[in-house]
Amino acid sequence: METFQPRRILCPTDFSELATFALKYAREVAQCFHGRLLIMYADPFLPPPHFTARQVDELVQALERSKMAAREALADYVWKHVGDRVETESLVVEDWPVPAILRTAEERDVDLIVMGTHGRRGLSRVMLGSVTERVLRETDRPVLTVRYKQGAEKEHPISITRILCPVNFTDVAMKALGHAVSMARCFDAQLVVLNVVESPGGESSEQEELDRLCAWVPGDVRSSCHVQEMVRRGHAAEQIIDVAASIGCDLIVLGAQHRRFSDTTVIGTTTERVTRHAPCPVLTVIRR
Repeated sequence: METFQPRRILCPTDFSELATFALKYAREVAQCFHGRLLIMYADPFLPPPHFTARQVDELVQALERSKMAAREALADYVWKHVGDRVETESLVVEDWPVPAILRTAEERDVDLIVMGTHGRRGLSRVMLGSVTERVLRETDRPVLTVRYKQGAEKEHPISITRILCPVNFTDVAMKALGHAVSMARCFDAQLVVLNVVESPGGESSEQEELDRLCAWVPGDVRSSCHVQEMVRRGHAAEQIIDVAASIGCDLIVLGAQHRRFSDTTVIGTTTERVTRHAPCPVLTVIRR
């Protein structure tokens, strides 16, 4: 079973409350795993649409001032929200956010990307649009998505004491389980392993499904952290979200398979819906 040791953690920011809340989770993970935290701000620093040749020198100087201001603002921001609790590096990238994040993740060989995301209501879309969802769709790195609600940090201080790992007996589910076990060990958290049976009832009993799940979980998992197996029937995303809310979990660790749809990469609808609507952060473990 694959272990998870996030030593290099990338956390993009735009200085918003959403990004700042995600940064606090990135800080906690980095501190737990003794990792290095890379906080990145991306901006294309584009010139105005119309300018004359005589304005070129003035324009170049203005853009350089903007870049310097961004570097100073990022350094102040990192010190305010992270301080010296973990090793950090601040990086200003001259590009649009999505390509900047993807390129930086590759060049720095990061182990984890941590990003904020807005929850969506209504019908889910097949093609995802936000920066976070585009990164989730296009990267092959684990992505921790953190939803933010006003006052969330005051109501619920950041802590990870109960982790939910939905599995479906696939290789990517075993990979996700390895990541969940590593997180549970680091944070001394309880691990709930959930299998959602989507076929109609009557084909097998709940006890038979539970026995199958218990046999699938490697024996050394139980010796390294507190594990509880659970079986539910119904629609996978709905059951995952319902269980996460009912047991008060602090993190969902979910395996996802990238697939090609024409010339676009997509992720499964279960991953999409759980990421959008989960009551807690979601760590998506991706396999192409």
